[in-house]
Amino acid sequence: MNSNGVSEVLGYILIMAIVITAISMVFLKTNTMVEDTSKMFISEGLRQSFKRILNVIAISTYGGAPLQSIQVELQGGSFWISNDTKVKIQVGSINITKYTDSLNYRYRDLRISLENGAVWEDYYGYKKAVEEPRIFIQTTFAKSSSYATKVVAVIVINRLVGNVSVSGQGPVKLIFNTTSVNVTTQDVSAVMNMSITSPYAKLWYDFFSSLPGDANLNNTTNTATLSVYIDRIVLTEYTTEVSAET
Repeated sequence: MNSNGVSEVLGYILIMAIVITAISMVFLKTNTMVEDTSKMFISEGLRQSFKRILNVIAISTYGGAPLQSIQVELQGGSFWISNDTKVKIQVGSINITKYTDSLNYRYRDLRISLENGAVWEDYYGYKKAVEEPRIFIQTTFAKSSSYATKVVAVIVINRLVGNVSVSGQGPVKLIFNTTSVNVTTQDVSAVMNMSITSPYAKLWYDFFSSLPGDANLNNTTNTATLSVYIDRIVLTEYTTEVSAET
């Protein structure tokens, strides 16, 4: 084969290599875009599922229908209950410490947790609120001739108890049954100290910072604290049993 023939063959090989490389890059980019889009839809679907779960728990606790259930898709992920959330409240004669537990779901690098009325998300280490807690510090007018104002703290503690641990594919039925309710109302006229120890302490700190009072964060103990003067506290404690059927 003469030199012209060799050059021509090498030219074809070079062109073919460039074409194959270009096709491979397009395929990889397209495949990555498809995977990213799929993850985006799955992530948004999970957020909506946890909002629905939160609404179902609300019906179980506040709605007067204790036994509730909801069916959700596992989608290759895992549901479980963890007991690493602790709530402490000190004000007046009230001094309580409760482990509230949390309902969690993990799919690859996405974790969503339902924790004492809040829904948190952890995606690649970036944490944000999907639904904020149901804790209110409000100033109201007292029923008196002076029309004086009072600061009222309304706090709900929702303990989730159960041994849920399920993973894989297909639907799972989550069952919620609120078994006890305890309501404490007390005129205190004192500073309330409320702390929450949680893997999502920074998000609790951000939420506390939006309320009246002073918020603090201890990164060493993963504890967020709120200190605020209140005149009255309305504290409601719910215990909700959680189970799963596949």
